[in-house]
Amino acid sequence: MLSNAELIASIEALLAKAKSYDVEKPDRLARVEMLGMVDALHYQLESPEEAMFRQLTNYSETSAIRTLRQMRVLQKIPREGSIPAKELASEVGKNEEVLVRLMRILTSTGILKALGNNVFAHTPLSLAYLDTPEVEFWDLCVDEIAPVAYKMPEYMATHESDSIFNPKQSPFSWGNDAEGTTFYEFLLSHPDRLKRFNVAMTTQEAALPVLGMFPFTSLLETDADPSRAFIVDVAGGRGQSLLQIKKEIETAGGEMAKGRVILQDRKPVLDAIPDEQLPGVEKMVIDFFTPQPVKNAQIYYLRRIMHNWQDNEARKILKNIADAMAPDSRLLIGEMVVPDKPEGVDKTVYWMDLCMLIIGGKERSEKEFWELLDSAGLNLVKIWRGKLGSQTVIECRLK
Repeated sequence: MLSNAELIASIEALLAKAKSYDVEKPDRLARVEMLGMVDALHYQLESPEEAMFRQLTNYSETSAIRTLRQMRVLQKIPREGSIPAKELASEVGKNEEVLVRLMRILTSTGILKALGNNVFAHTPLSLAYLDTPEVEFWDLCVDEIAPVAYKMPEYMATHESDSIFNPKQSPFSWGNDAEGTTFYEFLLSHPDRLKRFNVAMTTQEAALPVLGMFPFTSLLETDADPSRAFIVDVAGGRGQSLLQIKKEIETAGGEMAKGRVILQDRKPVLDAIPDEQLPGVEKMVIDFFTPQPVKNAQIYYLRRIMHNWQDNEARKILKNIADAMAPDSRLLIGEMVVPDKPEGVDKTVYWMDLCMLIIGGKERSEKEFWELLDSAGLNLVKIWRGKLGSQTVIECRLK
């Protein structure tokens, strides 16, 4: 139980941190540290029963937001000023009482502002849900993942415990009456959902850093060989990460063009990219479950691919790259690494791991990466970490 002395010490530590914080020039690391202190204080003061029922508040909040977005109620509230619920109901053609009851939970948690007499206004929190790029990913999780997540008890009760590690028997496949197909095969047979998934993933990928971990400028020291590929971005999507790496190296005075720069992915992905968007980049169609066609590249880059797959499939992908590597080749893997114990306020890696469990993938700890890489004939040289969050670049070489 929290003592008075511990409570006072926690508050004084937070106050000291706040006094050194400049709100005019916010430092993200300092802000996140303060959030962690606030969370810790909250958990110390909250009773177990209050914490339990807070989960019901959370799901109610999520349901209300998604429903109001779907009916375009949030979009009809003016960005500045306010609007009566009666007017909102008229604009969207829905019952006023229902709208008020949906919005009440959001006013209680500070997402919307209640001005009295059923008049509502936006807050900075609610504005984030107005068709921003980030909300596309949020919608995807709520619509595609959450319904299956709530049925996990039924899945676990009706399947052998190891079934969940078979991508064709994932909770998502089961929940969509599609057992026998992987999550990605399912999307290919549902073009509208695939399109939505691709838009959401582009947004989510952009939110996770590419730079600031592995020192890509150190590649300037690599001897360029025009006959040898300099960097191969395996399953690199639209090349956003590759272009960031290319720009960082060229800004530092290097020329990636001295060696081949290759973007690999499926044909539909590459065909959708105009050549002018990828200056100096060669596009190449691949299936990463087949042998890697580019041999002896100096750098193979694999970002946000490993977490899509369970160990058996991930091992095949890695083995195909390892078989193509030269003794001096490096494989750089951009992935989140699950900490040995929870740290800080960033819980992304934990809820993302649950999402991946549902669709047939896996976020991994450092130990799990060591074991996976070793089984594919690779050594983990170093994990390059950022200042915030769990995103890393894992540097590998042949054993």
